[in-house]
Formats: sequence, structure tokens, C-alpha cells
Amino acid sequence: MTPDMTSAYHKINSTKETPLFVFGDHASKHIPAELNDLGLTGNDLTRHIAWDIGTEIIVRELCAHFGCGGQLAGVSRLVIDLNRSLDMPGLIPVVSDGTLIPGNENLTDTQRRDRVERFYDPYHEALGRSLEAMSDPLVLSVHSFTAKPDLGDYRLLDIGLLVKHDEDSAEQLREMFMRLGRNFTIGMNEPYSAHDLNHTIDAHVAPRGLRHLAIEIRQDHIDTEDKAIDIAKVLAGRLEPLFNRNRIDIISP
Repeated sequence: MTPDMTSAYHKINSTKETPLFVFGDHASKHIPAELNDLGLTGNDLTRHIAWDIGTEIIVRELCAHFGCGGQLAGVSRLVIDLNRSLDMPGLIPVVSDGTLIPGNENLTDTQRRDRVERFYDPYHEALGRSLEAMSDPLVLSVHSFTAKPDLGDYRLLDIGLLVKHDEDSAEQLREMFMRLGRNFTIGMNEPYSAHDLNHTIDAHVAPRGLRHLAIEIRQDHIDTEDKAIDIAKVLAGRLEPLFNRNRIDIISP
């Protein structure tokens, strides 16, 4: 089957030569019509299990502000999780935060391969091409997390920085938040660790030795358009000072 590039990813073209690239692996809740909502109904199609709420607006606003390029996922992570390696069990989740995903049960090898070829491969190939065409950008991966998973405790953290290869950039951004205020609680490798969930950075960014940040924003800060635009402005003011840093040497732990 010919990959549907439009539904696999959405490319944001740069308008300036800003050394920044922003992407969102989980920015979409779209489920192609032929998958019949994966057997889900109601809130399950729009809550955090389907996508990283607010991240599409963050990515688009940052790209517009800086004139930089970017990329957005075109399908829900329930269709296929673009931030997982092909051999991870959660690549096409059967259960997410305690919710059964009926449309992902008992898939044949052919059905799984179809999703990889239609959505996963085109997304990653496009991301690789974009990064290869740039000269030493700062790369920003944008995610969001729910304040209260159904199967977890409340999370009081405001923003998490997932760190594995580029601790220096994360420390620089945390310092900028402390210096410029807003009283955000910033955590390193919270609510997830980059040592556990970091596939897209591991596959495309770290091997190229690029400066990068993987940021997690609590969803109640960005669950409306107005709030997401506000947080994008906050991020923009703290990211810009990082652009002039030199390329780092990436050493995997």
C-alpha cells in the first residue's frame, strides 16, 4: 500500500534560518476512518491516552515565532506510537492507562506492517531528512502529560525535562526558567525518564550530535488554545538564549 504522507505527518516549513527544529510525536488524536475509532467512544478519543493534549499548538506557535521548521504527527499514538521502537510492546497499544483498545487486539502481522508502512516509516523518514538538511540546530521535542493518570498518582510537576544525551541544554533551560520566573516546578526525567522513553531522540537526534531538549508540559497548563499560546510564549523567551551555544559532543551513557 502506498504510504499516505498527509496522514502520517505534517511538515512545518521554515521561513527563516533559525537554528531550531521543533517536533511533536504525539501531537495528533486523528484516527483514520477505516479504523473505526479503534472501537473507542466518547472521552477515550480525546483524553490523554489518544494524544499529548496542547502540543500541536505549542509546536506551531514556536515555529511561527522563530520562523523555524517543524514536524507534527498525523495520527494518534493509539494507531501507532511514533516515539517507540519497532520492537517495543507498546508500539501499537492494546491497553493504555487501563483502557482496552479493541481495535488493536489480535492484529495480524500484515495489519501491523500496514500501520508501520503507512504512518511510522514516513514520519521517521521525513524527520530524518529535515534534520539532515540543517546545520547544528537545537532540536526540541514537545510532549505533555496528564496531571492524574487513571492508574497513577497526582503529578504536581509543571514541566519535565527528559535527559539522556544532552544534560547541558536541559540545565541551561532550567536555569532560564529560574532566572525569568513564573514559579514553575521543573523536574529532570520526570514524570518519565529519557532512559526509558526516548526513541525519536535516540534514533534521529543523538546520533547526529545535535543539541536538544525533550520537554513534558502538564496538560492543565495547555489544555485550551489560549493557555497553550501563553506557554509557547513563555518557552520562546527561555529558548532563544540557547541558540548560540556550540555543538556538543554526544556521549551515550
